[in-house]
Amino acid sequence: METKDASKRMNKEDRRKQILNAAMAVFTEKGFIGSTTLEIAKAAGVSEVTLFRYFSSKQEMFLAGIEPILFSTLEGSINTSVELSSEAKLEYILYERISFISSNYKVVKLILTEAPLLSELGRESFMKRILQILETMLLQIGVSVKDKEFTLRLLMGSILSFLYMPEADEKMIKEYVGKMAALILQDKNKT
Repeated sequence: METKDASKRMNKEDRRKQILNAAMAVFTEKGFIGSTTLEIAKAAGVSEVTLFRYFSSKQEMFLAGIEPILFSTLEGSINTSVELSSEAKLEYILYERISFISSNYKVVKLILTEAPLLSELGRESFMKRILQILETMLLQIGVSVKDKEFTLRLLMGSILSFLYMPEADEKMIKEYVGKMAALILQDKNKT
């Protein structure tokens, strides 16, 4: 006969994911500041002691929860589009980012709301990494980035604007993505 405890045992990676999922749910509901590790532990179905075996702090949980959202999904969309032409690749990535933001609205809003926390916890390193990923993507499609920060802000601002325009339909998004790609590729086509 299996005991109740044995049925709840998970491997370390699954338990870590369980805690992270609970943490992100609590963070999106209450914000980072309004959340406690006790609430996160309860939501994950673990003790607070167990939670701290996996994460040394609430900040570490927050950063571990948003890291895949900020980087892995972007890197994944870049790798998925590797066989496409320059313009099609750029359009695919822009479209995918807009779709991702639309379907993950609460988490993206959480990240934006907690931007001051990111500043304290290494926003510069986050921005550098995003910049490197975008620069690599632009170089892969043959676009030389003269003003990296401007290009990053242009891309991020344009994509994030869809948080505030939820009524945009598929046709409008595709049209917008086409215009944005054409604007970014403008310098490439001049050479």
